[in-house]
Amino acid sequence: MDLNELRTRKEKIDVYLAEQGWDVTDRASVILEVDTRQSDFLACSYKTVAETLKNDLESKYVDYLLLDSLGAPLAIIEAKRTSKDPLIGQKQAEQYADDIKRQTGKDVFIFLSNGYEIWFWDRERYPLRQLKGFYAQKDLERLRFQNARIDPERLIEVNTRIVDRPKSIENVKRVLEHLYKGHRKALIVMATGTGKTRVAMAIIDALLRENRAQRVLFLADRKALRDQAWNKGFLEFFPHEAKDKILHGKFNQEKRLYVSTIQTFQEIYTRMDESGQYLISPGEFDLIISDEAHRSIYNKWRDVFTYLDAVQIGLTATPAELVDRDTFRFFQCDGAMPTALYSYDEAVRDGVLVDFRKSILGAQTHFQIEGLRPADLTESERSRLIEQGIDPDDIDFEGTELEKKVAVKGTSEAIVREFMENCLMDLAGTLPAKSIFFAISKKHARRLHEAFDDLYPEYRGRLARIIVSDDPRADALIHDFEHESFPRVAISVDMLDTGIDVPEVCNLVFAKPVFSKIKFWQMLGRGTRSDSACKHREWLPDGHKEYFKVFDFWNNFEYWNMNPEGVKNEPTEAITSRIFLLRLKQLACLLEQGDGERVAVVRQRIEEDIRSLPMDSVSVREHEREIAKALSPNLWDNVGVDPLEYLKSTIMPLMRFQTGVNLNVASFTLKAERLGLAVLEGNEKEIERLAPEIGGMVDHLPRTLNVVREKEERLDEVLSHAFWKGLSFEDAAGLIEDVAPLMRYMSKEAYEPIVIDMGDIIKERTFWTLAEEAPEYEVAFRETVERRVTDLADHSPAIQKILRDEPISEEDLRGLEEALSEAGVNVTDEMLQASPRHPHGTLIEFIRSLFGLYEAPDPRKKIEEAFRTYMIENNKRYSADQLHFIRTIQTVFMRRKHIVMDDLFLAPFTNFGSTAPVPMFDEDDLVAFIGICQGLERELFAVEA
Repeated sequence: MDLNELRTRKEKIDVYLAEQGWDVTDRASVILEVDTRQSDFLACSYKTVAETLKNDLESKYVDYLLLDSLGAPLAIIEAKRTSKDPLIGQKQAEQYADDIKRQTGKDVFIFLSNGYEIWFWDRERYPLRQLKGFYAQKDLERLRFQNARIDPERLIEVNTRIVDRPKSIENVKRVLEHLYKGHRKALIVMATGTGKTRVAMAIIDALLRENRAQRVLFLADRKALRDQAWNKGFLEFFPHEAKDKILHGKFNQEKRLYVSTIQTFQEIYTRMDESGQYLISPGEFDLIISDEAHRSIYNKWRDVFTYLDAVQIGLTATPAELVDRDTFRFFQCDGAMPTALYSYDEAVRDGVLVDFRKSILGAQTHFQIEGLRPADLTESERSRLIEQGIDPDDIDFEGTELEKKVAVKGTSEAIVREFMENCLMDLAGTLPAKSIFFAISKKHARRLHEAFDDLYPEYRGRLARIIVSDDPRADALIHDFEHESFPRVAISVDMLDTGIDVPEVCNLVFAKPVFSKIKFWQMLGRGTRSDSACKHREWLPDGHKEYFKVFDFWNNFEYWNMNPEGVKNEPTEAITSRIFLLRLKQLACLLEQGDGERVAVVRQRIEEDIRSLPMDSVSVREHEREIAKALSPNLWDNVGVDPLEYLKSTIMPLMRFQTGVNLNVASFTLKAERLGLAVLEGNEKEIERLAPEIGGMVDHLPRTLNVVREKEERLDEVLSHAFWKGLSFEDAAGLIEDVAPLMRYMSKEAYEPIVIDMGDIIKERTFWTLAEEAPEYEVAFRETVERRVTDLADHSPAIQKILRDEPISEEDLRGLEEALSEAGVNVTDEMLQASPRHPHGTLIEFIRSLFGLYEAPDPRKKIEEAFRTYMIENNKRYSADQLHFIRTIQTVFMRRKHIVMDDLFLAPFTNFGSTAPVPMFDEDDLVAFIGICQGLERELFAVEA
């Protein structure tokens, strides 16, 4: 529909303004057709077209002038008719804004609109960008306040109370520099456990201090991540800021910091009050942090981010090479490169995370490998199955079907026993260190839990606990697992795959197959926290955490070796969109067959789908023209448009916005629509495939409910073989009409596996090592020297004195060196420096370290601490690239143990470009870096004369 400019303003723009609290009839907030040449904006005296049109003075009329709460100019709107591109009014609006600025000395914000599109121009800071609605008055006033107080020349200082690791400081700087250049989106990829929440908090802190943000929303895709941001972020680092946790539609809008889940916010972001005004305007927040963004931006959740016009920063622990390209595109990254990156390998090298790749135990039971056949059943088990109405000769399952179609109690017991006999234990060596079991289903989790209680009754049910999302005590159980000695083992189905932060976890047990590499890495991330993050030493092996152990009972590591890319989990269309697409395919088939009667029926269903779209949703409303065209009879009589292709490309994606969708109902409807299409195409194979799927869902409806019992005769008909013989298109449609609505009552775990009460044993073990072993010369050195010194200890007076910490004379030392030499150990400075145990020090310290009586200072830690201290104290002076350069000096020095000024002009430093190291740094900086290295070299690596 093409509306002229007046109708566009009355029927579109005025309405959208009212939705954000702007009343076009109230001259205290909105004035129409203001003369920008003859008005006195400084005195707030505004003349309209009615007052100046007929005089001889120069006039220019802006369509809308939006005023602040004191009546001063705040923003202008340039309107165009619906058929015109609103951007053609940019220059015109700019002239109006210049007229106002010449008088007031202050810029105003600019909106451009044709009733369907709204564009916003904050020309002091950003180029034009498209919005989903107008800003509310309070949000424009807040934005103006920020613009007036931002100092673009101010150096960026990172709050080292929040982040104190050099890489974290660098990443904070990198994101802030990116935003200060005018970008409004950024993506941070940091391995689990490296402190991405702290990095987010440091960014928030800097933006608050710089007046670049005043209202911040932290969105997570699950409650655990939301609570982590609240407890370990906002409460810890912003104790005095006004903050709130958004749990439902009504929340205190006078705070500054908010946390919520994307699910909660998706339900409320377009909610209106009784007057038809949106509770949340597009400008409600200045900054949005999206934790695990790659999971949150797809389907209709993505529209939360497109509605809210804020600086948006995505956080994810997914390895950069696994992040979906759409995520990079959404956050406007350059190719497949995130704004800031800290990989797992780099974090392990830095000592920030611990490695798992040295300790992976793969194991499988007899039935996992061989499967379960009738011949395996004992006589008692055959009798028990017959009593249950199950034919024992039908028990014929592959190992991959365990815990899906059949469950063997002994398999769970064998897994638990293998874990208990091989897991990393606590300091006392009597209990497992903190451990997580990943189970296939809730019933599988219960069987594992029963195995713990049956095999180890001495713990009186405290050793292991099940933690699942639908347990109302889940949060309390997670708290106990994190803060209390018991439980030591958390058995979970999906809930603990991500988000939980228990640094003391030392064992991970994969009692399920995982076919998503992203999810696999997320699950492994539950154990990567380093020793420094652990508070409860008594829960750790020997009181510290060097690595964590992985138990793989489903050959996941073998699968990833064979299938490095795993199962491609491309984002799929919403289920409602897929239903719509199937109906389009049915319609295409019927049109080709010339079945006019059925064409009319399917077209009616399609039109009902389109009319069910919520037109008050801002995400749907912007497609109003396309929807009107789709519902027009002219669409089907237009030689210039393929109606089916039009509906597929423009309307099908909108189906994700349908409201009140029950997943079980929609899933059954999808299968029924596939069945209808298969009938039309004569695809018998597809019909045979769908029959057990549809029948399985029908069979698991609870007939104890009255609403289901009333349809019992119909359900029995659908389950009968007769129903599936000679199936018609109308039969398939009938399933949608009278069976699909019942699916909302279907039990959550539809398939009940057959449980076999028999024993099982571990039949095969595999020990995986994915990390490199120590070099052979180190192993040989350690074995040879330690063996020969130990052999001498019992009859060497010098060694006995050293072990008793008694004074030792020069004669004793000479005698010891001769004894060692005769035993094949040549004592030299080079030998002492090559020792893996003691790379620098005296012979006495070397021998005492072999017997655990002396721990040599770790040169790596000394070097890290020296550079870390320098970067923390001087972070304000350096950019992210400069900090990266300094960290590279640290890495090179750690490897070479010696650096001079000339080295800074050679590789790898030349990789930083032509500005490195000069003029990236001045001479004083370079001298300081070399000075740090020389001091460390004298302290750690100098050879005594």
